[in-house]
Amino acid sequence: MRINSTQSTAKFLTILRSNLGYDWLWISALVVLPFASYLGLGILVVLMLTGLCQRFGAIRQVLWQQGYGLLTVGLLASACFAVNRGDAWLQLANFLPYFLLVGVLHTAPRFRLPRPIFKTIAQALVLGSLPFSTAALVEYIVRFPSITARVRDWSIFEWIFDVSFAGHRAHGGLSHPNILSNYLIIVLGLGLGLLLGKMRSHFQQSAQMTIVLATATSLAACGVFFTSSRNGLLAAIVLLLIAGYLARRYRWVWILGLALLATVTTGLLFLGFGGRTLSLELFTQDPRVAAWQIAVDLIQQRPLVGWGLGGFSHQYVPFSVTDHRRLFHPHNLWLYLACDTGIPTLLIFCWVVGRNYGAAMRRLMVANYPPVLLSYVLAFTGCLLFALFDVTLFDARINVLSWFILAAIGILASGRTANQL
Repeated sequence: MRINSTQSTAKFLTILRSNLGYDWLWISALVVLPFASYLGLGILVVLMLTGLCQRFGAIRQVLWQQGYGLLTVGLLASACFAVNRGDAWLQLANFLPYFLLVGVLHTAPRFRLPRPIFKTIAQALVLGSLPFSTAALVEYIVRFPSITARVRDWSIFEWIFDVSFAGHRAHGGLSHPNILSNYLIIVLGLGLGLLLGKMRSHFQQSAQMTIVLATATSLAACGVFFTSSRNGLLAAIVLLLIAGYLARRYRWVWILGLALLATVTTGLLFLGFGGRTLSLELFTQDPRVAAWQIAVDLIQQRPLVGWGLGGFSHQYVPFSVTDHRRLFHPHNLWLYLACDTGIPTLLIFCWVVGRNYGAAMRRLMVANYPPVLLSYVLAFTGCLLFALFDVTLFDARINVLSWFILAAIGILASGRTANQL
């Protein structure tokens, strides 16, 4: 009996390590990333290097088959012909390590169906956003002039006022309102997908977990408003409209949607938008328009290989855009890639990303798609909408989450199981 007990214990510990060890390392790395970026990135680097040592051939094959090899060639070519080669080679770090992340995820058996790790990660990311959305709420309240005058000298609120941006905008401790907005858009997409899955009886989920997820998702939507990010608000509205359409058969969804629309409209009319009065000029006189015009001119001058990563910022003439002495990108991901890497590399990028996104959309049209796929598609849709008016790939936290979500979409859309490896 003692021998059997010892063997059973050893077998249990082996299963625990194999099934939970690496899983919780991945989950912990992604959840802790916004809180302690260096710790999260450090864990991810170790996991990626471990995967690379174990499955180098498989990773190389997957990346080449999915077009990342060709995309890498395009990025390297643009760096070779860059105006500032040193900066261009350095900024390859915003792309190449994340391609490796995709390859590691695609070849890892633990990320194959029917294992529930993607659902667990989505839930963890949504719940992990609660401190940031709550901080954004506190920050937005404290930034009202009447309250600021009373508490500005309080040390507990020093993090709110020690910032480089202006306006009534919340950053929640993530360095800039746009970074927080993009992060919360990702959370909003994941949360809406999880709630829709529960409504459609696709998920076995406790009532307590559903309530907490609904609370976190609602606070994330409010947090986007608190950041006063126009593209964030646009992305949030689109995601809410999509979710509302998918849940249109529930009457309470229509009531909640109308109440939410009334709340947002009232907030914009009475509170303004980031300290600015809501008006048509807020959109028509946006500095992004001038930045886009500069990018188009630069693309016409070097359409094939671009100016090299970072080229836009080096070619930018100070104050060409009102009040902007420096401008690092044209506030549009596609214009940024076309300008800095050339149109051919942009097309390869769109093909690589689009084939996974398109496969996921086609998979959602069939009845037996993985329920959690909708969460990741909504989250990545939010990223795409946000990228229309800003480029946040320079922030490693957002970059990791974006590429992880894209990799998850590819895995879930393919429907391959661990036995097929």
